[in-house]
Amino acid sequence: MGTNTKNRTALVTGACGGLGQAISLRLCQEGYPVLLLDLDERVHAQARNLASLGHHARSLTCDITDEDAVKTLFAQLDAEGARVDILVNNAGISPKRQGKSLPPDEISLAEWQAVLNVNLTAPFILCRNAAPRMRANGWGRIINMASVAGRTRSMVSGAHYSASKAGLIGFSRFFASRVAKDGITVNCIAPGTINAGLGGQLDAQMTENYKTNIPVGRIGEAHEVAAMVAYLASEDTSFVTGAIFDINGGYFMP
Repeated sequence: MGTNTKNRTALVTGACGGLGQAISLRLCQEGYPVLLLDLDERVHAQARNLASLGHHARSLTCDITDEDAVKTLFAQLDAEGARVDILVNNAGISPKRQGKSLPPDEISLAEWQAVLNVNLTAPFILCRNAAPRMRANGWGRIINMASVAGRTRSMVSGAHYSASKAGLIGFSRFFASRVAKDGITVNCIAPGTINAGLGGQLDAQMTENYKTNIPVGRIGEAHEVAAMVAYLASEDTSFVTGAIFDINGGYFMP
């Protein structure tokens, strides 16, 4: 990995979250200029911190569920001559009540739509804005963050979260088939329980319960997911597309 990384720019959504921070750091360490995108203003401090370490990092804020806002963002990047060669759709939400998801009959339509907007519609918007730029350069990497909840039963995720992640997997496969000849790969990572981000919301008892169902006997770490992102973003994966990479310690083995 690392070939021509200075000529490839990565855009990471949900950059303020635990996984987003780990992914941004790892891509910076690989030598990529990284655009950190989040609705949370704290992303600016995160980018400044990475820059202070000598990395090429820049922060952006945008509501990725708003197609007009995303179009404006990409137009701004185009005007500056900024590239987006690698898109990591990492942003996601999973509403809880006292640490637990509501049963389907108690989820409001507004909450259902909000989860699908962030977890599924936003990646769709970003993909179709990034792909033409990648196509023009004859090279691109799109990495969509799915979840084990979109692959099998989940002990804690709600119906909306599971549906959104299963939908993201389906969309990714379809999109991969349409852009493959343009030099663009599209792959999914489906993490299990990770000690960061949404997985970091679990209480101690739930974490222990998960461990008993994971063959390796522990939950995952954010840097392990970030390592897979770095691999899929690399020059080495031009023949890898439409795939799902399960990172769950053996909890789910398809």
